[in-house]
Amino acid sequence: MFDYKKNLKENKERRSTSKEMARKLYLSYPTSAFVDKHEIEYEIRNRVRNLYQIPISSVQVIGSAKTGFSLIKKTDFKRGSSDLDLAVIDPTLFNRLWEESYEASNGFEANKFQDILIDGVTKVGSGKERFLDYLYRGIISPDFLPSGHYRAKIFQDFERITNGYKEDFKKISAFFYCNEFFLQEKLRDTIDKHWAQL
Repeated sequence: MFDYKKNLKENKERRSTSKEMARKLYLSYPTSAFVDKHEIEYEIRNRVRNLYQIPISSVQVIGSAKTGFSLIKKTDFKRGSSDLDLAVIDPTLFNRLWEESYEASNGFEANKFQDILIDGVTKVGSGKERFLDYLYRGIISPDFLPSGHYRAKIFQDFERITNGYKEDFKKISAFFYCNEFFLQEKLRDTIDKHWAQL
């Protein structure tokens, strides 16, 4: 089995960039959670492909399911009790979600977003702030979409997918990325933090 921890350490010692490491790790290397379970990997990625009419290559595994452990928390992936985090990378879908969000929120009105609990206090307008912060970085998180049909549909879609694989994953969810560049930029930060702890 591929040793992600060893490989990450070796790449740091070789002075690989975190940008290159993000491409290797999340877009090229095999997925730890699907070793000897390639049919399940195909089924899940294909279901997402069919739901959103995107290429299957646009659906990538990230997080502890990819590497077998969390790069930040250092906790191991545990089948049946860990989540499966997906990155859906498609500019057309991203733009559609952006447009739907704009329309559903009447041009990003703060009261159309859910307020978020931060440090024990619910901050008014925080949902909009968080949504736009992700959007500026080429990411859409379903958690911060404005209330409405599209947000509800995404949660229902992934709840149905999760229900088919409860033995393998606690929850299956996804973030939506404009393109590979923005995914790479998000994940290189994770790699930098991991390398700093070595």
